[in-house]
Amino acid sequence: MVSTSYLANRLFTPAFKQLRRTARRTRLHNIIRILRQLLHFGPWRIVPIRLIRACKGPAMLSHAPSACGLHLNPYKVARTLHDKGVYPAGVISQATLEPLTRLTNQLPPEEYHQTHQSLSAVSAIAGDPAIQNVLRTYFGCEPVLIESSIFVTRCEQDLPVLDQNHYHFDYAGWQSMNVFVYLTDVTSDSSYHIALAGSHNAIGVRDIIKGIITDNEAEQRFSGQQTPITGPAGTLFFENVEVFHKRSRGNERRVMLNMAFTSHRNLLSYGRASRDKLKSQQSLYRQLLAEETGKPVAG
Repeated sequence: MVSTSYLANRLFTPAFKQLRRTARRTRLHNIIRILRQLLHFGPWRIVPIRLIRACKGPAMLSHAPSACGLHLNPYKVARTLHDKGVYPAGVISQATLEPLTRLTNQLPPEEYHQTHQSLSAVSAIAGDPAIQNVLRTYFGCEPVLIESSIFVTRCEQDLPVLDQNHYHFDYAGWQSMNVFVYLTDVTSDSSYHIALAGSHNAIGVRDIIKGIITDNEAEQRFSGQQTPITGPAGTLFFENVEVFHKRSRGNERRVMLNMAFTSHRNLLSYGRASRDKLKSQQSLYRQLLAEETGKPVAG
């Protein structure tokens, strides 16, 4: 029997993607964005959140050890995330990290999407019991991985300022969480991530219409809440996607894995890359790994 999620992926999702591409070329895109965000951030959001939890039921926590070497109290982390929206969780083990960085150290600057479908090292991190337990506790139900991306950033000092370099917020499902892992050492000279702790609790209508805030506004509204995150390769942190955040403009290469989880899947949560793009990326992964090992890589 064909599953509902399969039909949504094959039939509906391409149509939605084409609609979004068309809308982006017109002012309609901005109107749709504002309407969607008003719907998402309205006080009525508590209704679908509670319905999802009730329908899916509470998820059982795993007692398996963390392959990533993380030691996290899921209840403490979830409380901090509800309050501040961001939680630096430590550094994952070298044994977990090395199979992934062996590849990503060779990748050219680009965004690589749905990496958990091609790279077992990514799916292993995403499924780590310590990470899953935090997400189960935070969502109140079993989490769903909707997207995983590897961002390879080069020196940005001489590049145009992008949307990601301004404080902004994102949203996916009614509850969403990013799990980030630095795959290179990230210092104050790198394109490090900055979050405004607690800002997910202060999004207003003006923010929804504008979409971004300036550094000056961030300093006025969230003074003392700036949370710059640096650390060695393997540094992992959780972040509510609705927290205002940005990428600083560094002068070093930076590689970061972003795994996006929600409490549920919807028609718009099947990834941003086309099938041709994913096939091209998979071919590149195999080529780079084969060059490094001297052996062809199956897949």
